[in-house]
Amino acid sequence: MNLSSVDFLIQEAFTGIKRNGLMAFASISTIALSLGILGTFVLVALGANHFMASQIGKFEIAVYMNEKIDLTQTQAAADKIGKMPNVASAVVLSKEEEWAQFKRTNPNIESAGLQHNPLPHSIDVRVTDASQTTSMANKIRLMDGVNTVRDGREELRRVMALARVVRGVSAAGVIVLLVTATFIISNAIKLTLYARRREIRIMKLVGATNWFVRVPLIVEGVVFGAIGAIAAWLLLKLGGVYVAQTVEKLPFMAQFSSDIPSSVLALGLIIVGIAIGAAGSFVSIRRFLRD
Repeated sequence: MNLSSVDFLIQEAFTGIKRNGLMAFASISTIALSLGILGTFVLVALGANHFMASQIGKFEIAVYMNEKIDLTQTQAAADKIGKMPNVASAVVLSKEEEWAQFKRTNPNIESAGLQHNPLPHSIDVRVTDASQTTSMANKIRLMDGVNTVRDGREELRRVMALARVVRGVSAAGVIVLLVTATFIISNAIKLTLYARRREIRIMKLVGATNWFVRVPLIVEGVVFGAIGAIAAWLLLKLGGVYVAQTVEKLPFMAQFSSDIPSSVLALGLIIVGIAIGAAGSFVSIRRFLRD
């Protein structure tokens, strides 16, 4: 197949799209809606996983020192903890700071009879891997001068279990929707080809080879997929503007973000749309070539 033949086949593909405008519009609309639903679910799933990860990242190990341990010794213990593997940070909180914060949240505490500061110095420890929280807490408990260690293991275990469920549901949902979108898009393209079955039959009768018939139709599928993907991306962009305005009113929703750049989302949708469009055309045309 030479360059002139390729140019002719591409021209034939776009001529076919113009000639069958209504069916082309139906196919593109179907692709846009299918990819829009798929893209929405992917964004929601990534947002949910990002939110769960941010909640897990908030867990800290609270280390309370003995009352006899002064601030210098507490700082030395924090430095030692900070050098342990899987420790992201170890921040010392003096008992004066803790007491001042406690009084701000409980302004009537002194009038209730508690005049002196009963709090010890403490250390807030954050780990790099949340799954290591319990093991790190057990190691810190064995250190000299440590009185109490609170790691919130039960709460962390539940949150991590929920995060695993969210990841599993997200992966399963994406696979199911991808298969469903592929099926719907392939059927839409098959209907387009069915409307042109007489044209395909005539081309075969005048001696056109299978590839001569197939290539323009595959190009059409690629064009349908690309245009549908761009339309889906525009729909998601408009929806994103609305969601962003809602997030401004609900600050806690800012953590519910997919963190996917718009260009990456557009590229991903176009690749998926082109792949499904080309594959759908390639598979669907086989039936008409055998007739």
